[in-house]
Amino acid sequence: MSKANRDNLLQRGEQLLKEWDVATDADAAAAVGGLRAAMGRDPAADVAIASRLGALADPASVEALLRLENESADKRLHKEVRRALYRLEQRGLAIPAAPAVPPLAVVHAPSLEGYLSPVDGPGDQLVWIVRPRPAAVAHLYAVTNDPEGLREVDLFETTRKALRTTRQELQARHQIRMIETDWRYCDFLIDRALHWATERGNAVSGDYRGWRAQLTKEPVRDMAPPIRSRLDVDAVRAAAPLLADSAAVLEEPELRTWLFDQAVLQPYLDEIQQVKESPLLLSEVQQQERIRGVVERAVEELFGAEAPGHIPQGSWVRRLEEMAYHFHATGRVESAKRALAAALALETSTRGGRDIPLCETLARASLLSYLRAEEQQAEEESRGQLVVTPQQALREAQRRR
Repeated sequence: MSKANRDNLLQRGEQLLKEWDVATDADAAAAVGGLRAAMGRDPAADVAIASRLGALADPASVEALLRLENESADKRLHKEVRRALYRLEQRGLAIPAAPAVPPLAVVHAPSLEGYLSPVDGPGDQLVWIVRPRPAAVAHLYAVTNDPEGLREVDLFETTRKALRTTRQELQARHQIRMIETDWRYCDFLIDRALHWATERGNAVSGDYRGWRAQLTKEPVRDMAPPIRSRLDVDAVRAAAPLLADSAAVLEEPELRTWLFDQAVLQPYLDEIQQVKESPLLLSEVQQQERIRGVVERAVEELFGAEAPGHIPQGSWVRRLEEMAYHFHATGRVESAKRALAAALALETSTRGGRDIPLCETLARASLLSYLRAEEQQAEEESRGQLVVTPQQALREAQRRR
């Protein structure tokens, strides 16, 4: 590859990385995580990623470069990877020797790959396991839910290019980024979800056991959430500012659907409405104090009570851990730490989401959203009424005050 061609390719790749908002992070580990998440989307971008990795003196850069080299047949990318590895070696990093080309008669079993989506508001998560085959890949696709279990699973054959296109479309159309992870952990998640669905009597679409046997003979491993090996759990637990700032995680786009269902909140909404419509003439301070009590009880029960329709406390802990891993894998280390801090606090809490800013903000935002919708509907209905009741007149007077 001539210097001019390389420069043009790098320029085009850097432009793509800029459009995808893949920033150069001051923290090497975070920067590598962001670059890994963008791999495989475009050949020019991959060349730019290899060039950037060569400037990040971190063992994770070596691992990412080797993955780029192994997953692509592009000679231009291979040259850029070798150039980047040489730069890292000059800075003191150990570079594995290039493996010898095996005899043609030797056939090695291909390794499996795993991919995870973020967890959405209802608790669903996409889980993929991919096994390369000659000229194709076997793609096992599953939808799990915490705590409902496995919803559906399917196995089909596709191409590496089609799989990459699917990942790109998920991100472009639905803002769902599939992150690479250990396939054994993906296997564990699907197997656990199957057990949950079976215990609850929930129907599952697809035969996971049968399709899994076509991919691997290894037994399922019981695995801890990956974030617990990526971050220092004790340090996160001890860092009070991380928990105090945990509500900031709700600004991440992946959490835009994290709102409680109205049916779950309805008892609290009705109670708040009763306080507002009470025939007793309450001062604004008294009214706000009673409403505050309802909201605090909601925060405690929504994240801690084993009540019908409520998500179990353990499920909330697992969801937050999954999101912490997703943030960490996509280069958002501070959000990962805050989400993990909230998960660790909730894990040991005896009062549900009380004193956990992330949980308190999520519950209050959900309640406020539905209260505003109900008030707007009531106002629209009252415009069509000719008679105003004393209660309505009182509420209007309070509102004006």
